Amino acid sequence: MGTSLHITNGDAAGAVLKRSGLGGDVLPWRDTMFEGPFPAGLDLAATSRVRAAYLAGLGLPEDRIRADFAARDAALGMAGSYDAVTLWFEHDLLDQLQLLQVLDRFADADLGDTDLGMVCIGDFPGIDDFRGLGQLDPQQMASLMPRRAPVTDAQRRLGREGWAAFRAPDPRAVERFLAQDLTPLPYMSAALTRHLEEFPSAAEGVGRTHLTLLRLVGGGIADPDSLFAGIMAQERVLYMGDWSTFRRIDELLRPRAPLLACRPFGVFRWPPGIALLLADFRQQRLSLTEAGRQVLAGARRTDAMAGFDYWLGGVHFANGAAPWYWNGETQRLQPAAAP
Repeated sequence: MGTSLHITNGDAAGAVLKRSGLGGDVLPWRDTMFEGPFPAGLDLAATSRVRAAYLAGLGLPEDRIRADFAARDAALGMAGSYDAVTLWFEHDLLDQLQLLQVLDRFADADLGDTDLGMVCIGDFPGIDDFRGLGQLDPQQMASLMPRRAPVTDAQRRLGREGWAAFRAPDPRAVERFLAQDLTPLPYMSAALTRHLEEFPSAAEGVGRTHLTLLRLVGGGIADPDSLFAGIMAQERVLYMGDWSTFRRIDELLRPRAPLLACRPFGVFRWPPGIALLLADFRQQRLSLTEAGRQVLAGARRTDAMAGFDYWLGGVHFANGAAPWYWNGETQRLQPAAAP
């Protein structure tokens, strides 16, 4: 029996693959790639160091993350020693970004006689609200193997071009990438468009997730658990977890003119980094401030992200300055100087 390697997003899908009876080694790709820095021009090892430092800033142990990334990268470098490598990904933004990074790595790699294939799905029979491979049981996962198809030269090329576009300091590179025929990667267009929607809105000044949170609170949803559930319900294709959602709630309370208020603590308290009882977390209640109501009413464009230093792919929002906005009407980016 030949040897095989399965590469997939995270531990949930990885655990199902290990129980699926398909055999082989499983390499989970653990990185919340929809947020944080991905500077252009770095190789895989340097990118992993940047990512480890970023994730450590979110309260995770940097030494452990560095070791995990190093082991992951080393395992990827050994792909050519397997008889077969299979990429297992789904349709959401996080998976599609991970797919770009992996395809870029394989674009010019000499894999010898290794059979490189892929299973990439956006639905599963009998699951109406399909969110991802981690939903499947081992038998359902194994049933996907007949859908495995060889990774083509076109997919490798698009992986390399898409990865470069995502890391470019000018996000118009993503728009140019989206303008070409992406049929070989059928879920990429919707995923990267969702990435662009996280850029501050030209009308409101905050990205889609922040704006959705404001609308949910404005509609009467006040507690953090229900807000996360509301975000999940609003996203047709889910990619963001609870901590990322809670961080965005926190960001809406921190501007000079906060868009949200929180009681009973006056600030929004959430892990990591805070010793917090679950009961205390759940008793928190969010409400719109006057500034938040004005933003929702279209009466002002907020500078709520001013003061935050953050990245979307390769685009750096230094000290919160927004070099680019997303125009929801034209479905295009526009520079900050544009009206």
